[in-house]
Amino acid sequence: MMHMSTVCACLAAVLVLNCLHVSASQRVNKTAEFVATDEWQVIAEGQAIPKGLHVRINLQTGLKEAKLLDPSERDTAMQSQSSDSDPGSGSISDPLSIEYKADMIEESVRKVKEHRGYAELRKAYKDFQKNFRTDAEVIVQLIEQYRNFSKTPLDLEIKPKMNALENLGYLVHQIDNALVFIDSGGLDDIILPIVVNDTNTALKVSAMRVLGALTGNNPKAQIKVFERNFGSHLAQIMMSSTNSAEISSALHALGALLRKFPLAQQRVLSTSGTQALIGLLRSTEIELRNKAKVVTLISDLVLEKRHVIDESKEEALAQYVLLELESWLQSHGYCGALEAVLSKDYVSLLDQPEVVEQFAVALQTTESLCQPLWSQSPALRHALLTVRNRFAHSEDEYRSEVSQALAELCERFYEKHSHSEL
Repeated sequence: MMHMSTVCACLAAVLVLNCLHVSASQRVNKTAEFVATDEWQVIAEGQAIPKGLHVRINLQTGLKEAKLLDPSERDTAMQSQSSDSDPGSGSISDPLSIEYKADMIEESVRKVKEHRGYAELRKAYKDFQKNFRTDAEVIVQLIEQYRNFSKTPLDLEIKPKMNALENLGYLVHQIDNALVFIDSGGLDDIILPIVVNDTNTALKVSAMRVLGALTGNNPKAQIKVFERNFGSHLAQIMMSSTNSAEISSALHALGALLRKFPLAQQRVLSTSGTQALIGLLRSTEIELRNKAKVVTLISDLVLEKRHVIDESKEEALAQYVLLELESWLQSHGYCGALEAVLSKDYVSLLDQPEVVEQFAVALQTTESLCQPLWSQSPALRHALLTVRNRFAHSEDEYRSEVSQALAELCERFYEKHSHSEL
């Protein structure tokens, strides 16, 4: 019995020693020597490997791995080693520490990171595709959103309405987007109700800006806007409002509607349009910048008609010949209204050279229409000479150019007076 227990103890000791030997052997293999096989094996951190192995970075795990070369690769590697070794040296290549391959490992790690980055980019792109919407889809959504605003109290509506109009104003600058907006009911359901009935000035201003954006240089949109009688509605706003922003946006929208559209010019200007424009010039409550916009619009329309007639463009000539713009301007007192603006407010113009230039262009454009009156006006002459002289002594090049334009006008209007005064 004693003999059997002794034998068992000896056997247990042998087994323990054998396991310790195997464990130690495994630890040595991990840290001391890499034993390559035909299968990929992970290279431990800092572990040295012999030359002539196939080394890679596992793109899935990011770990370094190595294995024996395939027969075809081994022949090529042997030729490369023999050509690289020193002549006469018969020594077997020493094990090469992984640190000697630092640049290669860094490049492999970089590729792993790039691979992961590419995967992330693909995921982000797929997410973007899910959330991507075309301009047309956004416009339809904004229109629908605006239609639902009436469900909320008025004091909570203003800000989201303003945001929607601002976004629409940006989108409808493009011709196709403007047509989508119109075809989706934007004019009828949003712009027209605001311009005609809304009492909130900020909303009216925003709506008219959208109207000007979608109508400018867009003949199809101009027709749709004209058919809904926006010209008369804008004229009514200009005759009744004294708010600077409201007047400015109405002028912008009206100009976008009328330019290069003789039918709209005929219908709007022959009725209330010209009266509204001249009324702004006469008003003492309208600032000079808006009055300058009025005369600029008038000048543009006069030049547009003149250019078409001079160029004898047959496709549009018949429509422009019917326009009696000069007659409408005279009958509503345009010449006297412009004279009064410059004669009374010229002191305010001394610090606004860009506004002076707008008035100077208007004087030049409509000179043939108003020259008999203007040339007999001492007050207008005094105003023009005062501004001209002030700008002539300025070191600013722009003011000097405006001064020269005024000097040329004075020469033509008042050539009978002595040149010393001019």
